[in-house]
Amino acid sequence: MKTVEEFIKEIESSDELKNELKAIKDDSALAEFLKKQDCDAAAAEFKSFVKSKFGGDTEGELADEDAEAVAGGKWWFW
Repeated sequence: MKTVEEFIKEIESSDELKNELKAIKDDSALAEFLKKQDCDAAAAEFKSFVKSKFGGDTEGELADEDAEAVAGGKWWFW
């Protein structure tokens, strides 16, 4: 199984995974996506990791420079 960090790196390098992630609308769908991709994280853990790594102090949105740091721009939905 992949860790959250390993999976984030995989997402950053895959347009297909970015597009799948963009289409996710709720935690249930996120949990299914993570399981399908063999990631051992729960939806809340994944969201928390993304927020801490890319979101800084912002609530629910990323700063422009944080979004640009991810290959392909902003790909998460919260």
